[in-house]
Amino acid sequence: MKKVVILILLLLTSCQTVDHGAIKLNDVILSFEEQQIILKEHKVSGRDIFGMKLNGVKPYSYTLDEKPLLIYIYNSNNEREKGLQEFRNKTADINVASFKYYEVKNVLIFYVYDRDLNVQIEEKIRKVLFKLENVS
Repeated sequence: MKKVVILILLLLTSCQTVDHGAIKLNDVILSFEEQQIILKEHKVSGRDIFGMKLNGVKPYSYTLDEKPLLIYIYNSNNEREKGLQEFRNKTADINVASFKYYEVKNVLIFYVYDRDLNVQIEEKIRKVLFKLENVS
């Protein structure tokens, strides 16, 4: 009986595709801190467009400059791509607030801003992404 349970567990875990170079949430947070960007945890409703599960993943929700920043951590780049495609499909027919999304490896980030994207924040986010691209 124990052998059957072990075999089932091995099969289940071997079917999951986890990128061994995958970025973890802690890597993302540390990269923001290195750019002197302070993220404040913020609760967001799962019913909100920017807060819904995408490809089965619920976002970690923060504010940056008083505006929502959502971080999705997937097991692989492929799953991240599916998450972004799901977002596009779900929002294709609705008017969505001004936002920008960023992709790096297995991470998908949405930054929701009012009217104009702050150029300095944009530059710092790009530096965060560059740093994360080189995380191994």
